[in-house]
Amino acid sequence: AMGSACETVHETVEHLASQGEKVGLVKVRLFRPFSVRHLLDAMPASTSTVAVLDRTKEPGAAGEPLYLDVVTAMVEGVSSGEAPFSAIPRVIGGRYGLSSKEFTPAMVKAVFDEMASASPTNHFTVGIVDDVTHTSLSHDPSFSIEPDEVVRAVFWGLGADGTVSANKNSIKIIGEKTDLHAQGYFVYDSKKSGASTISHLRFGPEPIRSTYLIDRASFVAVHQFGFLARYDVLHSAEPGAALL
Repeated sequence: AMGSACETVHETVEHLASQGEKVGLVKVRLFRPFSVRHLLDAMPASTSTVAVLDRTKEPGAAGEPLYLDVVTAMVEGVSSGEAPFSAIPRVIGGRYGLSSKEFTPAMVKAVFDEMASASPTNHFTVGIVDDVTHTSLSHDPSFSIEPDEVVRAVFWGLGADGTVSANKNSIKIIGEKTDLHAQGYFVYDSKKSGASTISHLRFGPEPIRSTYLIDRASFVAVHQFGFLARYDVLHSAEPGAALL
């Protein structure tokens, strides 16, 4: 994988590996020129199945760009004898995150589960309901790996009411003045001022790799009374969460 998705896959791999799963991740940091040697050096000889994730769709092509380069690297590496394996591993490709769709650990686990099947789907989509080609992978939305020591807070505000600015200050103070790691994501309505804003804040003792919105908040703040009737402000709250 490449880009911000690597962080989500990284934390999911660490979680699954701690449970005995034999999974791994190769982060592609430079796409073109593509380095066949670096890719092959990063892959262990025990590699049996590879899934390549692309955040793009190229209609009419045999596959997406990263998938095609990885397949080519595998073939050339085995043909030249430079690959750590004597036979080409099974390679499948898939799409995620189109139109700013979320990419969560639950979706990563769905990809690993598909790789472990006898006949994994190639050219799949994950996190996207594809009702045309029917290649979407189903996932369990309740699957969560965020540790309990990470504070997860969601703030509902009105555009221009100061909620976002206050939360940005909170993140700055926590990140600079304490030993905690901090993260903030902000969701705006297209109308900005006068419309709803949702702030997603995380902070905890370890580096935060969760590059997706909070869906199990321990604290929810609602800064406009009218939101209680208009929005499902508790949909992201975990059982026992505090509501202000």
